Amino acid sequence: MRVTLMSALLCASVALADETAAEISKKSRERGALNLVGLTAEMKLVSTGADGKAKEQVLTSTSKTINGKNHALARFSAPAGVAGVAVLTVAGDASGDDVSLYLPKLKRVRKVAKSDRGKAFMDTDFSYADIGSNGARDEDTRRLEDGKVEGRDCYVLEGKGDDSSPYGNVKMFIDKQTWVPMQVEYADKSGKPWKRYRTLKLKQFKDRVLASDSVMENLVAGSKTQMSIIKLDESTLGDEAFTDRALERG
Repeated sequence: MRVTLMSALLCASVALADETAAEISKKSRERGALNLVGLTAEMKLVSTGADGKAKEQVLTSTSKTINGKNHALARFSAPAGVAGVAVLTVAGDASGDDVSLYLPKLKRVRKVAKSDRGKAFMDTDFSYADIGSNGARDEDTRRLEDGKVEGRDCYVLEGKGDDSSPYGNVKMFIDKQTWVPMQVEYADKSGKPWKRYRTLKLKQFKDRVLASDSVMENLVAGSKTQMSIIKLDESTLGDEAFTDRALERG
């Protein structure tokens, strides 16, 4: 069967579109607030309930690509009640990421079950599924018509949550200039709107632009958690720091 130039170009353009969607998703994930690859960020989390009461937590977050997989590490330093708690997320396959939680009071590491990935991460509006992920696997996203958020031109991607994800559908608005996720809309398994992530402020750090202030809103509970970067540096941690054994050493 003879393949025409037009059909060849069409196949190439479809492949490029699929690859572009996955690449956009990957680049945006590496600039997400809890997943700054190659950087170490000290962050403040302020969670406000529907009753208006707020609580503040401080953590250090860093991320590194090891053997082709993203490893994200978050460790809390304040208040005293959560100091030393650490979470390690290692990107997984179709079955989901591997999440380890270290609790200093118990002096041991435990795995976060897939059934618990939708639970609140340290009593915030972020879930364990949000730590190292956009909510959907990069390769499962598709590109929609471009859009705008806060006047900025954005790629628009849509993806389905994997087997371990609490989300049924995820819609992402990725800034074309910086790859920063400007807005992410999460629906539950039934398709009902559940949460919304928004970047509030962008910050230049060397050759990268990052989300220095962002917020996760729980549209069902009426609560929100605002995340702000206090300090940002290049990461100096070696591969061994991103292991369960290192979690236990503190």
